[in-house]
Amino acid sequence: MQMFSFEQRKLIAQLERDMKKLGLTVDYSKIATDQYIEFEAEGYNRIVVWLLNGCFLSLSLSNNPQFAKVAPKVLYIANKFMENYRKIDMEVTA
Repeated sequence: MQMFSFEQRKLIAQLERDMKKLGLTVDYSKIATDQYIEFEAEGYNRIVVWLLNGCFLSLSLSNNPQFAKVAPKVLYIANKFMENYRKIDMEVTA
């Protein structure tokens, strides 16, 4: 299991706050073992941010009009998080 640096933990906490503001629930149950955070909206739409192998997204989206309203913001926030996380990850491993 990877230990997260202070900067990585700060980014993860900010990601959680941003996603909660958009109405998504946050599941950290797999962060210690499989190193991913899962965000879900109304049981239909799932966004998984994998923190290993370069940090990437996995999406499971349905055609839900409620989620469609926030989806661009969710993806923007997740993308910015991944960019910042990769920068920090490269600094930590260098």
